[in-house]
Amino acid sequence: MYWNGAIEPKNIHTTHVRHVLPCSLLFFNRSLFMFVLTSSGQIQTVYVGCRGMGESSGKVSDDIPFPEFVRMLGSVFVLIAVLLFGEILFRWFIEPANTLLPLQLIEAWLWSNISNLIWAGSAELVAHQTGPMTQVNLLHPTFYGGVVPLYVSDECTGLHELFFLGMMMLLTPCFDLKTKFKHLGIASLIVFILNLVRLVVLYPLAVNGCEGMNGGIFGCESPLFEFHEFVLRYGSLIVLVIGWTIWFNITDARKGVREFWNRLPNLQGVSFNPSLDDLNSNTVRAAGVYFSIGLAILSVISYFSKVLGDTSSVDACANTISASCTRIVTEYEDSLGVSIRLFLISLTILMFAWIQPGLNWLDEEE
Repeated sequence: MYWNGAIEPKNIHTTHVRHVLPCSLLFFNRSLFMFVLTSSGQIQTVYVGCRGMGESSGKVSDDIPFPEFVRMLGSVFVLIAVLLFGEILFRWFIEPANTLLPLQLIEAWLWSNISNLIWAGSAELVAHQTGPMTQVNLLHPTFYGGVVPLYVSDECTGLHELFFLGMMMLLTPCFDLKTKFKHLGIASLIVFILNLVRLVVLYPLAVNGCEGMNGGIFGCESPLFEFHEFVLRYGSLIVLVIGWTIWFNITDARKGVREFWNRLPNLQGVSFNPSLDDLNSNTVRAAGVYFSIGLAILSVISYFSKVLGDTSSVDACANTISASCTRIVTEYEDSLGVSIRLFLISLTILMFAWIQPGLNWLDEEE
């Protein structure tokens, strides 16, 4: 390919751009775009084309004011920062063991029963070393020792994926909160089913790895753990992106996003409405207030029932180093940590439901 060209800088103005581009192209033509920052603080996109050896004219797109460009860029960074903060918040929430115990118990019970329904005698539900019935033992004569013990932890419930997907949906500037929560309810059911399918397929993966000459060998069930590791590292992200993309397209959320970006220059800031006069008519706000109050009461009762209850075993292990004492102290601290986290989350929900933050638009004021 051979190409040469020149642009006359003296013909570039703040309102239009002219250029002379003598050029010759062999094999193919390529369009060129140039961004010009004018003296009035506007960004202009200039198309530079080639027509043999002749002179071509520039075509200027719609002007984008530089402050608006900065505001759009800032909005994107704010969304990314909120998503990262949500990830940190979720990790902090599930730091104590069995934080999501009710969901863990349900999934462990469903997992073992569905597995036994498909492959009779393939699983048994037993108590984990932390106490609850959240351990599922996969059974097969070709496994090393005949059993592969697995544990339904907080991370295995699928709530992490649902939490992140929910944040992406809530941060997408379209629809009202009531509609978004309705869509989120449907997404919750889909994510729960997908996560349950992921747990059930672990058994055939382990059996497949221990077939033939590998039967009874230590680590023959490695395909199970390889699949589990892949899902943790990449599978969840793939599900999130695909799930959000499907939701974005089938619900016509694109229209709301387009309207948001068009209105962005009229954004004046964030407004608050601490008045509770519309509590009875605003279903979402009322649900947030009542739910947060109930959660706060429950967490306070749970905390003081443990602090004021029988802590003799914990006190006896204060200066003792042993496996049993470590487990007792850890379980006690985790139970207190769960109560504290639930209380803080209830306060956060109550604060948002009370002050009801919203975006303040210039066109709405007018």
